[in-house]
Amino acid sequence: MSTSRLLIIVLIALNAIAFAATQGWLGATPPLTEPERLGKQLDPERIRLASDPPAADAAAPPAGTDEDGASLQTESPPAAPDEADAASAAVPLLPEAVLDTAAAVPATEATSPVPPAADDAPSTPAALSCFAWGGLSVIEADTLARRLRASGVDAERSKTESPSSWWVRIPPQSSREQAETRVAELHALGVRDLFIVQDTGPAQHAISLGVFKTEARARVLLNQLRAKGVRNAGVEARMSTAYRIQAELAADAVREIERGMRGIASRRTACSPR
Repeated sequence: MSTSRLLIIVLIALNAIAFAATQGWLGATPPLTEPERLGKQLDPERIRLASDPPAADAAAPPAGTDEDGASLQTESPPAAPDEADAASAAVPLLPEAVLDTAAAVPATEATSPVPPAADDAPSTPAALSCFAWGGLSVIEADTLARRLRASGVDAERSKTESPSSWWVRIPPQSSREQAETRVAELHALGVRDLFIVQDTGPAQHAISLGVFKTEARARVLLNQLRAKGVRNAGVEARMSTAYRIQAELAADAVREIERGMRGIASRRTACSPR
C-alpha cells in the first residue's frame, strides 16, 4: 500500500472519530447549540445590546409584576446620596498620622510670606571717587564739563595763570613810524635779531628781541643788549591760562567721559572730595 493512500485512510478515520464525539456517540455530553445555550440563560428576552434601541413602554411588564401579572414583593431602591455625601465620598481619606501632623502645624508657619528673591534685593550704588583734570585749555575744559553734566555729574571749574615763557622786548611805540625809527637805532648798535609786533592789542608796535622758556636765559640776553647800549629793553613774563575740572563720580564712568579726548587721561589725578 502506498504512503499517500495510507494517509488518506488515517484522515478519514480521524474525521469519523471527531464527528462521533460531537454527536455524543462516544458517551460525552455533546456541546450545546446556540438556541439551547440561550434557553438556559435567565430571562434571555431581557438581554439587550448597547446599540439596540430601548423597548417600547407597552411591551414592558407593569412595574412590580412578573411575566404572568403576579405582584412581586421587592425591596425599595436605596435613596440617592446627597451632593454633600457624594462630595465627601469622593475625597480620599487620609491616615490618622497625616491628619495629626497637619493639625500640629502652626498657623503662622502656614501663612508665612515667601522671602524675596535675591534679584529683588536693592542694588548697592557704586562708590564715588574724586577726580581732577588739570592743565586744560579752554576747549578741553568746555568739552569735559559738558560731558560730565550730560552724565548727571556736577563739575567744579577753576583756572590758573602761570608764566609760559619770558619775552625780551622794547615797550610798544606810539606809532608804526616811531617803531621803525627805533629799529634803525638798534641796527646801528649791531642788533639784528628783532621784529615789530603787528598784531592789534596791548603789544602792538612793540619791538621783540627774543622769547625764552626760562627767565634766566632771558636775563642773559638782556645783559648782552645793555652792554651794547640798548636802552628801555626789559623782560616780560608771558602768561598762559590753564583750567582745572574736578568732579566726584564712579571709577567705571571715567573712561566713558574721557573717550575721544586725546591726552586727557594723563592729566587726571585723584583729589580730595569737595
